[in-house]
Amino acid sequence: MSSESHSSKQSPNDVPSELDVALRAGIKQTARKTLLGRLLNGFDLQDIFSAEHHTPDFIETRSEYIATRVRFMAFFYAIAVPLWTPIDYFLLSHEHFRLIVWPKLILTLVLLPLGQQAVRGLSCKHLHIVFMLTVLTACLFHFASMLILNSGTPEPILAGYNYMPFMVVSMLGVFPLTINWSLTLISLILCCYLSLQAVLGRLIGMDTVNTLWTFCILAGIALWVQSSQLLVLLKLYRESSRDPLTGIINRRIMMKCLASKIKHANEGGSPFCILLFDLDRFKRINDNYGHLVGDKVLKAAAEVLQQGLREQDVVARFGGEEFLAVLPQCRYPDAIALAEGMRGDLNRTTVLTADGEEIRLSTSIGITEYEIGEEISTTLNRADEALYQAKETGRNRAVHRQSEHFSRL
Repeated sequence: MSSESHSSKQSPNDVPSELDVALRAGIKQTARKTLLGRLLNGFDLQDIFSAEHHTPDFIETRSEYIATRVRFMAFFYAIAVPLWTPIDYFLLSHEHFRLIVWPKLILTLVLLPLGQQAVRGLSCKHLHIVFMLTVLTACLFHFASMLILNSGTPEPILAGYNYMPFMVVSMLGVFPLTINWSLTLISLILCCYLSLQAVLGRLIGMDTVNTLWTFCILAGIALWVQSSQLLVLLKLYRESSRDPLTGIINRRIMMKCLASKIKHANEGGSPFCILLFDLDRFKRINDNYGHLVGDKVLKAAAEVLQQGLREQDVVARFGGEEFLAVLPQCRYPDAIALAEGMRGDLNRTTVLTADGEEIRLSTSIGITEYEIGEEISTTLNRADEALYQAKETGRNRAVHRQSEHFSRL
């Protein structure tokens, strides 16, 4: 295989997309064999620290999960705080009651639209903004209400106002957040609280120290609960998105990847090719040696295909002994060269049976380049036709096919 086909030098318009990089990273990622890795049930610390190594599909799934809880949080405070008004009427002085009505009204007027925004299909970035504004609004309400209740004639502060930072940080526990994002929100709440204490002249004192101690305990519990939720979601997602035998992504995720590539190409992005692999005489291997040996062959083939692809390429088990690879920023001549190299790699791969017999692998490959404007099914059918031709003309070969009207630029 030529080094040119593996070159990582790309033009500015050919930078691998987030989907390519994240999917590839998700496929190759393995748990570190450390005590921490075992405590995390096989997950790496980076799984819960940031979303950098999460696939775009999982990020979208988690964002929908978070959005429902942001919506609840916004509506909860928008409704619950005004409902506290009758209690304020009986327990607060007339002066404080009259002043505190305004922060409540502003809180409701801000949180209701934020809750409505969370109902819509927001991007991850926009959802983070809505989430932060929701938390910030609750913190600013606490700041304003405590200034009012400490003005004029002093009176005992109601617990509903005094402990609001604790309630906010505790509610963060219902969100499957990454550690770095959670620490950002916790720091925001803490900064608002310390600013309030500084304005009130109480920054240095045992009451503030005791409050900070309680706050840190609640924040630690929230972080633990959040991380646990995130690990559970990751486990469920990976079980549903990866082929359990080979560890590579399954057909469902690959179809999403193809849809993304097609959308990008139709909007003027870079071309891409697909390679459809079918292991030769795989049924004979199963019949002669049993399914356990067949499973070893599939795992060995998946490993070879992963190693033979470029960094931005993605491969999936597409069904049975078939594998599908997507090659972004690639025209068909380069795809043919890459396919021939991978075919050679498979030819040099052997799998040992229990009796020590060697089974040599080979594959037939159908190659095609996506043609602008066509449906996914059309591209896949053309690759399948090329694969069928490779099978019919002797197997262990790669065949390329395009439509008659395809422009070879």
